[in-house]
Amino acid sequence: MKSEALSPAMFWGFVNKNTQLIHQLELAGQDYYFTDTPYFGRFDNNNLTDTNHYWRICKNRIHAKFIKDCPDDRFKKFNINIKERPKNQGEYILICPSSPGMDNYLHETNWLVNTIADIEQHTDRPIKIRKKPRGKGTSGPAAAEVPIEEDLKNAWACVTSCSISAVEALVNGVPVFCHYKSFATVMGSTDLSEIETPFYTDPSRWLNSLAYQQFTPEEYRNGTAVSIMREIGIL
Repeated sequence: MKSEALSPAMFWGFVNKNTQLIHQLELAGQDYYFTDTPYFGRFDNNNLTDTNHYWRICKNRIHAKFIKDCPDDRFKKFNINIKERPKNQGEYILICPSSPGMDNYLHETNWLVNTIADIEQHTDRPIKIRKKPRGKGTSGPAAAEVPIEEDLKNAWACVTSCSISAVEALVNGVPVFCHYKSFATVMGSTDLSEIETPFYTDPSRWLNSLAYQQFTPEEYRNGTAVSIMREIGIL
């Protein structure tokens, strides 16, 4: 199929041939929209309505970009407290791999092995791996036997490619290292040689930006999403 027939296109996650088609559009420099798991307000299959869960939406990228000066009204709805903790706290490096679908999109099928090897070149800190929780017909926090907050309590840094674990890490005061295509690049580092001198700053403005790039099904339906997306320059 020629890319001319695909643009503009909308994709949900990396199901079916989505990865191949997105790569095709990116190589051709053509527009597409991508929607998937939100940064806050994930769906709960046991309590699902059109107003109580969200889906992120991005233009020509698979994660949200940082949009400066977004108000805090949408983020405040989630009642998330940003925790402060002393700098240079923590013992181990917490690695949070992304899904296989994300690894395939990034052409990083050996991401975990390569990342461990890279980290070990720059620090002798212990490494703890937290794979994406799956089960109960879903993935993420609802399927986790151990909350990510527990794994973050004594983490020196969180290393991920593009996982939303970066949000939980930064909200809990833990520095982040990520892939250059991650939504968290402005809040951390892409260079693991800096693992012993991690960067951390207040994520409030970044969190506000993320909240302005995810919407409920009802907001997609009633025009709220379109209105906001136009206002912030996504449409």
